[in-house]
Amino acid sequence: MKIQLWSIGKEHDPYIRDGMAVFQKRLQHYVDFDVKLIPTVKQAASLSVPELKKQEAKIILDLLQPTDYLLALDERGKMMSTTQFADFIQQRTNAGTRQLIILIGGAFGIDASVLQRAQMQMSLSPLTFPHQLVRLILTEQLYRAYTVINREKYHHQ
Repeated sequence: MKIQLWSIGKEHDPYIRDGMAVFQKRLQHYVDFDVKLIPTVKQAASLSVPELKKQEAKIILDLLQPTDYLLALDERGKMMSTTQFADFIQQRTNAGTRQLIILIGGAFGIDASVLQRAQMQMSLSPLTFPHQLVRLILTEQLYRAYTVINREKYHHQ
């Protein structure tokens, strides 16, 4: 299975880039993992929130392949423990998922059309985090999930 982390927004700040590089390198031992940054819509500040979300949705839906499994981050999504997230990753692998896309939406969230396309919606926390930090958290959690799956010592239960 290939896992891609998609995020709408700007390039990583140096501290995020450095942190992600650590976990991306570790993840390569387990899975084909990549990060795709989707640039912010041009003239986003002049658009209404619904129009901005629609334009972001069009970009995302155009990039998705029919066989992609889409996990969208949304505040109303299912919350999982680390071991539940590891179980989810293992289930996707066992089901023969070729590509898992984990999507972090734009500043105002994800349009309903993309949420409808998603096979699953997940919430990281009731707290609000900066999008760049969510990229780092998710990359670390993916690494942690693979160490759980492989019964390695990184995660303490």
